[in-house]
Amino acid sequence: MKFTKLAIMCLCSTVLFCACAKNPNAVIKVNDKEITKKEFYTDFNKIKNLQLKDAPKEMQADDSYAVLSIKARYVNDVIIRELLNQEFAKRKIEATQEEIEAKKAQIIAQIGSEEQFKKILKENKISDERLNSDMASEVKMEKLVNIISGPDTVTDKEAQKYYNENKPNFEMPERVKVSHILIDTNADSIKRKITEADKEAKLSSANIDEKVKQEVEKNQKLLKEVYAKAVANPKNFAALAKEYSQDPSAQANSGDLGFIVRGQMVKEFEDAAFSYKVGVVGPIVKSQFGEHIILVQDKAAPGLQPFSAVKEDLKKFLSNQKKFVAVQKLIEGLKASATIEYIEEGLNPEALEKQIQEALPRQIEAQQNAGVPKSKVKKIQKIKKIKKEKDSKK
Repeated sequence: MKFTKLAIMCLCSTVLFCACAKNPNAVIKVNDKEITKKEFYTDFNKIKNLQLKDAPKEMQADDSYAVLSIKARYVNDVIIRELLNQEFAKRKIEATQEEIEAKKAQIIAQIGSEEQFKKILKENKISDERLNSDMASEVKMEKLVNIISGPDTVTDKEAQKYYNENKPNFEMPERVKVSHILIDTNADSIKRKITEADKEAKLSSANIDEKVKQEVEKNQKLLKEVYAKAVANPKNFAALAKEYSQDPSAQANSGDLGFIVRGQMVKEFEDAAFSYKVGVVGPIVKSQFGEHIILVQDKAAPGLQPFSAVKEDLKKFLSNQKKFVAVQKLIEGLKASATIEYIEEGLNPEALEKQIQEALPRQIEAQQNAGVPKSKVKKIQKIKKIKKEKDSKK
């Protein structure tokens, strides 16, 4: 699931923090709003556990470099989120239920299906109440951005100027625009799927092998049938991909992968795509993912893209850049004028930075003991050296 940098600041927001004059459970106070220990650590622990779920136990310890780094970022995020909530209230910016539902629909369209959307919510343990809160925050943020960044317009002249000054950025290698239909005939991957689906281990090895054989035969038959249909009518390729392709993204993109460049796909697929003629369904290609039916829709020679081809995308990019700069300035201003009190001293950025610096050598030692490649250890040591030099200059 993809979100803009602006949206990320509003996602995963907690309910409005209650403010009592003297709350013994408060950990941070932002102007007149207090953030309680429960509110802070409920979300922090979710984020920490999600990011470190596959990490070694020593990295999940409260005093580890990884946990402390996540906490430092989260403290900053909490403060920014609260300052933005206060700004929404000050400017009387609200989100209607219709706007919230429209935002949900927009995200579902980006993901590809409501089923996939619900799966993501379930995996991240996001309740309906939380989702509505997040969507409301994003709607409010978009309204605030439009207010502070002014008219959402970038002129052709501005875009042309940027293009002229950054022409190397618009140099493109050889590209091909491709669509594909994937049918899995790989016995190993099919066996893995069947085994994973048999959660209660009811199937014997013989049962699994028989199911694999049946599935391979079924998919090989399907492959021949779909290939014949695609060759006979390439114009119907998108519909065939949506109906038959076993690529998880096929439902959303109808098999369209857009323009690809060399080095982006597996070699077998890439070699075929760059050699096939435009508009003709080429021979079936086998890769580690299964067998691909490929249609090349267009080809583009290497070289500088003309301004006319990139103008609209460039104007959108420059518009988003303006908005991002405006938001950064607003946040800097809000933080500079805010009264922020770190009631729990361990959440003070200075205290956290000190703990992080103390934890770094421990992580390096643990990684060395765990047989981490020397290149990674050297990278961490380099970071440590740079930070030490910065501290010595203060």
